[in-house]
Amino acid sequence: MNAWLTALAVLLLGAGSFWLLHELEMEERRAAQQRAHEPDYYIDQMVRRTLGGEGQLANVLRATRLEHFPDDDSTELASPHLEIYNGDVEPWHVIAERGWVSSGNEVVLLHGEVEIWRQNAAGQRVYQVLTSELRVLPKEQYAESDSPTTILGPSTVSHAVGMRANFAHDRLELLNRVRARHEVKPQI
Repeated sequence: MNAWLTALAVLLLGAGSFWLLHELEMEERRAAQQRAHEPDYYIDQMVRRTLGGEGQLANVLRATRLEHFPDDDSTELASPHLEIYNGDVEPWHVIAERGWVSSGNEVVLLHGEVEIWRQNAAGQRVYQVLTSELRVLPKEQYAESDSPTTILGPSTVSHAVGMRANFAHDRLELLNRVRARHEVKPQI
């Protein structure tokens, strides 16, 4: 009987050790996965200026906070504000609640409420676009969204689902279920 108790104790001790080792390995894997997407640096009140091929200002990206993630070389932004320049005219402005920038700065994904506008020389907004979940390709001066979109112009209000913006050619294209209202304001 004593031999059976000893064998049972050794078996239970072995099973308990195996279970404990397994749990420790799983905990280490979970911790490694959590560490894998942690920022390696951050910048508060970040401003980044990008120049074009001939040294002209192409765009300015501002954010209240930038966090860089080394595992995929991506960047997350809080309150991003992108200015897109295309010559001597006023730049296009794009703001959002949050943003994500891919490795190499090729793609900027803007999340939450997104607003796009352009001002005239007097500082008044000429066009204003309201949407969400915007994909921006800064080098191509292009943006697109599949979300509901509203464009406010000097005398027009347009609603649609989805839009494309070609900032280089000052062109906004509404894609689906487009409704527009034109209002002529009386001159005083």
